[in-house]
Amino acid sequence: MTHRRGAQKLAQLGLLAFCACTLVPASARAADPNAEARANAIYKDAKERFDAGDLPKALALVKQAEAIFAHPAIVFLRGRVLHKLVRLREADEALRTADTAALPKTLQKPLADERLAVDEEMRAKGEFLLTVDPDTARVTIDGDDVRLDSVGWLTPGKHRVEAAAPGYQPMTRDVQIAAADSATATLRLVPIAGSLVIVVPGGLRDAEVRLDGLLVELRAGEKLGDRTPPMHVQSGAHRVVCSRGTAESAHEIEVSASGVTEVTCTDIAPSTGTGRKVLGWTGVAAGAGLVGAGAYGILSFLLVDAKDPRYSDPRYEVSHNKLIFGSTYVAAGVAVGICSWLFLLRDPKPAGSGN
Repeated sequence: MTHRRGAQKLAQLGLLAFCACTLVPASARAADPNAEARANAIYKDAKERFDAGDLPKALALVKQAEAIFAHPAIVFLRGRVLHKLVRLREADEALRTADTAALPKTLQKPLADERLAVDEEMRAKGEFLLTVDPDTARVTIDGDDVRLDSVGWLTPGKHRVEAAAPGYQPMTRDVQIAAADSATATLRLVPIAGSLVIVVPGGLRDAEVRLDGLLVELRAGEKLGDRTPPMHVQSGAHRVVCSRGTAESAHEIEVSASGVTEVTCTDIAPSTGTGRKVLGWTGVAAGAGLVGAGAYGILSFLLVDAKDPRYSDPRYEVSHNKLIFGSTYVAAGVAVGICSWLFLLRDPKPAGSGN
């Protein structure tokens, strides 16, 4: 009796295991009954792309089909595409995965031949691992364009690698490849510096200018105007922030690798209060007075005739000092008037920022 009950329990466990094994695939098929058909259709499209030589498109399609239904024939096609792309290590892994009993018999010999070809090529060539920054650079090996995701295996010997990208200095590197070995190369292109000029309407004297968060240090003489001297900065995106008191003007700019990029800060006009205006107009008036005094001295030198008997008195004697001091007064008056206007009275004109 005991043996009979044990046999019954074993039979029940076996039945449960059988049901579990059969119901799981059935539920998976029920979730998407058309998965195999859809994967087969994509697989056929990928095969046509592969035969036509459109390897990148074929690889994308075969990965899509494999994600839907990972049949060994689909995995085998992925290995063939990777082999053509000279991504031998990935191809070898895919071919090993496809080598199962579920693979159709018509594909078993082609799979064996493909695995042998990949193995021989891995022994005859050397693996080359290349890193390029930026990854948008155009890369050539021995003059032939290559995609960064396709560089993997090269014939033994010396190869010349070149990389170039807009806004960066091109770079060249010679690499030595040995059979059945690995070589690495890293190319980090150096950005070409561009020139940047920051314009602050109203003058730099009481303004603060920051480039990418760092304060732009200006000498006293450079603060007399309203624009910074050309600054060499890396080409690309930058942030300029100008402030005066509580007013602030921020700009996102793109500095070109050639020429001068100019950005104008806005909305930070200097304060032109009553005291400042009074001082400015006083300076303008003082300058005008100096110009008038100087002009009188110059005219008195030019218009008085020393031979005229009316001016025989010594106090009317014509002197060159009148010309010298008159010219000095005129120059000083013009300088005082212009400086008073520029730094005390001039209101900044609104201007948009731009390159």
